[in-house]
Amino acid sequence: MPNSDQDQSPAYLMSVAEMGGCPEVDLHGKDAIDAVTTVEGFLARAYRQGDSVVKIVHGKGTGKLQDAIRSLLRDHPLVVASSGSSRLDEMGAVIYAVIRLPV
Repeated sequence: MPNSDQDQSPAYLMSVAEMGGCPEVDLHGKDAIDAVTTVEGFLARAYRQGDSVVKIVHGKGTGKLQDAIRSLLRDHPLVVASSGSSRLDEMGAVIYAVIRLPV
């Protein structure tokens, strides 16, 4: 049985999330401004609902959405950590974010 520190580490939580089952938002078809607004609302809902990890699907495209979302997550007060997916079918198209626990 994993210890509680491992259970809560961002890397562990993201690896579990990659197996499926976490809330997700799909940004296909949105421009960078709409995508950032959508993710802001998505993160706020995830925080209120007590979700520990979320999946953000930005797609591969030109990289503009990925850059905008990475920039948002880097300094977002509700995000503890974020990382691109390590799954082959999601690489370069998906970011997982660990949400701060509600106080």
